[in-house]
Amino acid sequence: MSVSEIFVELQGFLAAEQDIREEIRKVVQSLEQTAREILTLLQGVHQGAGFQDIPKRCLKAREHFGTVKTHLTSLKTKFPAEQYYRFHEHWRFVLQRLVFLAAFVVYLESETLVTREAVTEILGIESDREKGFHLDVEDYLSGVLILASELVRSSATCRLLF
Repeated sequence: MSVSEIFVELQGFLAAEQDIREEIRKVVQSLEQTAREILTLLQGVHQGAGFQDIPKRCLKAREHFGTVKTHLTSLKTKFPAEQYYRFHEHWRFVLQRLVFLAAFVVYLESETLVTREAVTEILGIESDREKGFHLDVEDYLSGVLILASELVRSSATCRLLF
């Protein structure tokens, strides 16, 4: 194989990888938009009358998680399953944000901490790495830590309002 053939092959490989990354980026942007919509909805609990609206807000948030499931199902098809960690950085932040949002909804509904398995059910992904697109323990824990900050904010708001 000549040097020019090697470079042509390499260029083809790089172009194909760039196409995959672009497809992933499009889905991640949709996930980020849906996450912002859920966050905006749930931020209403920090307002004066927000506590009375908690059940309604949680129900609407759960409806948005249906859209999240659709986007994540689409994301799974954009790359080979064995290359999960190769592209993980593209969706890591939004996945952590979605874990936080799921944890916040569960906390508002039941005043309990959500399990990793419950989050994977809400998001429509796997908890076991061997089964494909999954929720890492690190991403789960990062999302739960964001919840802790949100609950501190909520308690401060409660003191100001009451």
